[in-house]
Amino acid sequence: MAVFHTTEELYDVMDDLWTWIKSNEIIAAKLLQSRLVVRFHYRNPDGMMTVDGSDGQELKYTFGECDAQPTVQMYMDSDLAHRFWLGKVNIPAALISGELVSKGPVNKALALVPAVRPAHKIYPAIAARRGKAA
Repeated sequence: MAVFHTTEELYDVMDDLWTWIKSNEIIAAKLLQSRLVVRFHYRNPDGMMTVDGSDGQELKYTFGECDAQPTVQMYMDSDLAHRFWLGKVNIPAALISGELVSKGPVNKALALVPAVRPAHKIYPAIAARRGKAA
């Protein structure tokens, strides 16, 4: 059974998570240094989120359509995103299996995985607050 039943549920959890990430000076600084725009395309339920650090000053994220041109695009099932934030996904293996599909310089996006790893510790509480069991 899918973790997220609606796009709104997915967005609520991701909003809480990215609010925390944005407020974490260490993580935010590393993401801003990359100057990347990463767009996540979710399935089951469908959704789209763009994380924009392109100006190097402010980390922004948007749900749904936006004008920012992505450097990297990632396509995945919403459940894969949930498992990733729980620290239960081997990204290279997910890419090889096709469970995760990337367009653009994926090596740049993969370089940011260690930067967001501290969020794996807070995500279970964020998900639980929204009724999503870890």
